[in-house]
Amino acid sequence: MNTIRRREALQWTMGAACALALPAARAQAQPETARIFVGFPPGGAPDFFARRLAEELNGKLAKTVLVENKPGAGGRIAIDSSRQAPPDGTTLLLNPAGVLSINPHSYRKLSYDPFKDFAPLSLAATVDFGFGVGPAVPANVSNVAEFAAWAKANKGKVSYGSPAAGSPPHFVGDALSRKLDLDMTHVPYRGGGAALNDLMGGQIAALVLTLGDMITHAKAGRLRLLASTGPARSRFAPELATFEQQGMPGLEMRDWFGVYIPGAPPAEVVARTAAIVRAAVAAPGYVEALRIANYEAAASTPQELEKLARSDLDRWAPIVKASGFQADV
Repeated sequence: MNTIRRREALQWTMGAACALALPAARAQAQPETARIFVGFPPGGAPDFFARRLAEELNGKLAKTVLVENKPGAGGRIAIDSSRQAPPDGTTLLLNPAGVLSINPHSYRKLSYDPFKDFAPLSLAATVDFGFGVGPAVPANVSNVAEFAAWAKANKGKVSYGSPAAGSPPHFVGDALSRKLDLDMTHVPYRGGGAALNDLMGGQIAALVLTLGDMITHAKAGRLRLLASTGPARSRFAPELATFEQQGMPGLEMRDWFGVYIPGAPPAEVVARTAAIVRAAVAAPGYVEALRIANYEAAASTPQELEKLARSDLDRWAPIVKASGFQADV
């Protein structure tokens, strides 16, 4: 009898231990692959952030984290592609602010709701924009006032580029043109790389782009930076005056990039994935990689990211309306 009881007790103890071990085993088990969708081509800031983030997430979110570029339609192609995946935290979106705060104002009809079809996780980066000119503009033009004088003398012949129609840089250039009565023609590109090449090649006169994308080329003498859009001078280009410092208030525009799960994931998936992503964007390796490339890393809670997006939705409304821009559908 004692032998039977000892055997039963041993079996119960082993069974309980196995039961307790199962959740831990599941928690430690990682998917083989996770993906980060980016709505812009390789070579620009969004792609750079996604690839540095993927490096930090390898072995944490999944054994391997891949970046999938789906450029076009103001980020909508990436959004629609990502929404085909289950909302289990293995498919992420790296969205610039405009996907949530500008597209609802510029598209007559969107295939997504910016606050119902994504679960926010964390900020990934914040950026200022730079306004720069290339060899198409005389070498003696060194600030915005001098550029405005030159542009007015060549009214109707001056073009400026942006990485996409309906993007924040597009509206920065439009607001500048209207504010100073420059009558500049907007030339949209599919990403910042192509726009930079045309600026430095003299095909366009000016360009509004993420400041970090322009600083290295400016230091090499391939373009000239005339202003930045930040509320204060960027630590990456402290010699560059802001628009406000040059007597043009109202052009203070700071952009941000956030990480989301497409769809409607369960709360526990959001909490778990947000913690992993937030740790990744605060990791020294990620922060330093962005700093070297002249970008500012940023992290947030899901609640802070949603609050920021809703605030920007209201902020961009009058800017988009004043431009008269309406995206094709």
